[in-house]
Amino acid sequence: MTPISYTLKNKGQLNLPGISYASRKAAEALLLKDAEDHHCFFRQSGFHNHLSHHILAAYDLGASPGHLHKIYTDEARTQRPRLLEKADKDIHVTKENWTQYLGNQSAYSALVSFFTHEIHDLGASATLEKYVFDEEANQDGAHMLTRVMSGAVHPFIQIGYGTEFGDDVLIATGLAQAAVHNTLLIFNIDKAPPKENTTLLELLREVYDSEVLKPLMPYDPNALINARLKGAVADGRLEEIEKIVAKFNLKDDFTEEDIARKTEEVIWVATLLTFATGKPGRKPRLDFFLMHLLTSSLFLRPFIAMLKNRASKAALLRAYLPIMITITLSRGRPRINPELMMSYSNIPRPPLPKEKLPAPFDSSIGSPLDDTDYNPWPVIIEAVRYHPDSHVLKAMRTLIYGAQHFGSTPAAEVIGAFSSKDQYGTETHKGMSAVDGTVFIRAAGVLMDTLGWVSYGQAEGEWDRSALGWDAAWDSPPEKN
Repeated sequence: MTPISYTLKNKGQLNLPGISYASRKAAEALLLKDAEDHHCFFRQSGFHNHLSHHILAAYDLGASPGHLHKIYTDEARTQRPRLLEKADKDIHVTKENWTQYLGNQSAYSALVSFFTHEIHDLGASATLEKYVFDEEANQDGAHMLTRVMSGAVHPFIQIGYGTEFGDDVLIATGLAQAAVHNTLLIFNIDKAPPKENTTLLELLREVYDSEVLKPLMPYDPNALINARLKGAVADGRLEEIEKIVAKFNLKDDFTEEDIARKTEEVIWVATLLTFATGKPGRKPRLDFFLMHLLTSSLFLRPFIAMLKNRASKAALLRAYLPIMITITLSRGRPRINPELMMSYSNIPRPPLPKEKLPAPFDSSIGSPLDDTDYNPWPVIIEAVRYHPDSHVLKAMRTLIYGAQHFGSTPAAEVIGAFSSKDQYGTETHKGMSAVDGTVFIRAAGVLMDTLGWVSYGQAEGEWDRSALGWDAAWDSPPEKN
């Protein structure tokens, strides 16, 4: 298929034990087969092919070669062929005409071939610069950076996997996927560096307090995501979003530490939006679209790292933030509840009575049956690999990354927990002063309890699509939740 590398040149961001030469070769072969055989949408209506995401998430979590093949077989059954019709074979995309095929699903295969050859000639980094960030790629209706962030950030995720694992084929398919998306939301964020540092949690407080950004009423339980997204930017909301997110811009003289800090903030906020937006006394609900903020947040650092142009690095972050806020608004502006988040167990266990677990030998020091000795992560990591929904593995990857890098964060030291504008140290959100690095294991337990410990015999759960930020979305009796 391709003159470019389809090997995984980089280790994943987790790189957990279990990865072997055999599992790497299996992952590479299956990823190439997916790219050669399948379209980026498994339905015409725009449902995305997650096969490569599932393979790489499982691989990074230590899945065996046999397990990777089973994942491929299961996911491949629902995919559409890369060439949707015979006539699509006659489409030929060139440097001169590529913009003519933007938004055209039938041109996906030809676009993959085109971007493959561009990566061969220019390299992956230069190809991203030319076809995502250059002025020509974003004028006269092309809006390629906007397209990368379209479709609940799926093209961004696809390219992100390519940048993380060093797989050029994934970057080519991600660019093609971006090209066939439409431009539902177009933002024009001020490029000027902010006059003062404002944290993302402070910006989220501004979003909550804004009269302009109030959710559309009345609540419509049957509204589709595109309608909700359009509503989220209607009647002056788009301009308000642009004004708020510009405060998160990188400084002109930004450093690698600045990028690390910004991406850390995104991961914290995405975790809270996904897991801390329920209601006290109700079963947790995990919003399907907020979850995509969590899974995509993991790719900001590797994507930015691949870009050599400093302006492009800043532009990527500048393009991501308004989508993050707009998706939040499209869910009814759900408010994070840090106290609720910290009420969840930091010692989650699978649904297995302790009496069914083997008792340790008398000479063992400590016992996994004792909560004070127990580390829940190994059991969770082993269990999540077998979940049939790739989103669960992808979400867990971000939580594991968060635990690895930010798990030792003490209470009162989460970036943005307190307002930087006030000398009294007011919390940006009630309860944020108590939030610490245990957030990630608490969230992991909620994820497994809600979506199902399937390897322990528990039924698969469901993501919430009610748009849980509207109070009316919770009107059903608690016993039915």
